[in-house]
Amino acid sequence: MLNDYKSLSEEDLDKKIADVQKKMNLAFKMGHAQVLEQLEFRLTELKIEMSERLERQRFDIINQRTPDSLIIGEDDDGQPSDTDTKES
Repeated sequence: MLNDYKSLSEEDLDKKIADVQKKMNLAFKMGHAQVLEQLEFRLTELKIEMSERLERQRFDIINQRTPDSLIIGEDDDGQPSDTDTKES
């Protein structure tokens, strides 16, 4: 990427996306194809940054909800529960 948008807050990133979209609309109405292509490239960069942030947030949410141990029948202390140790 030519610009680094990682330092922007999410609100600022949203504002930049809206600003570029307004400029694209204006460039389209005025028939400036070259400007429109450049703005499309900039918009793509901004959307990639936004999607990377959202993906990190989703991963963090899933990671917080995932237990440390995925062994069925294990209590919080990591020891097998009493129901697993009973003999039939």
